[in-house]
Amino acid sequence: MMTFLPTLNFLLAVGGLALAAATIVLYVDYFLLKGRYFRDQIKEGVWPIIAGVTIGTVALTLLYSEYFKFVPCSLCWLQRIAIYPQALMVLLAWKGGDTTRFPTYGIGLSIFGFIVAVYQYIYQLIPAGARDSFAPCLIDGSNADCAVKVINEFGFVTFPLLSAVTFAFLIVIYLYMRRS
Repeated sequence: MMTFLPTLNFLLAVGGLALAAATIVLYVDYFLLKGRYFRDQIKEGVWPIIAGVTIGTVALTLLYSEYFKFVPCSLCWLQRIAIYPQALMVLLAWKGGDTTRFPTYGIGLSIFGFIVAVYQYIYQLIPAGARDSFAPCLIDGSNADCAVKVINEFGFVTFPLLSAVTFAFLIVIYLYMRRS
């Protein structure tokens, strides 16, 4: 069961770094170049892109919690609260062709998820002794620790970093959707 977990962690880390690079390129294109290079390509594939990212993220989080039995901490649950509705909303918006309201809701949920993910990532970087003055986990009765790094590839790629990159990517895709 756990034999392919290191390989999966490595693949997710590499994929997350590639997504981070793509996100940076898209932000530069969107804000500095006014979408000159990628607007048309994103416009053509915006629905499958958002559906693939959100549904894939939901599937991966459920794989880790339900199959690999990693209990999500409170901050992880907050990030799930930000991504799970988007997986359903994209299917409904795609069917209805909603390119006006859906991106606004997606941006709002993604900003919330991004902030929580960045907070958790920073929290994980703080040494254990200095972490005592912070209160990152909600009092929910679970034994999951927000500082535990389920994925720790290349010394810095963790679940919260992958989550933050995913939310940042979704935000820029939603911005492109609103512009077109």
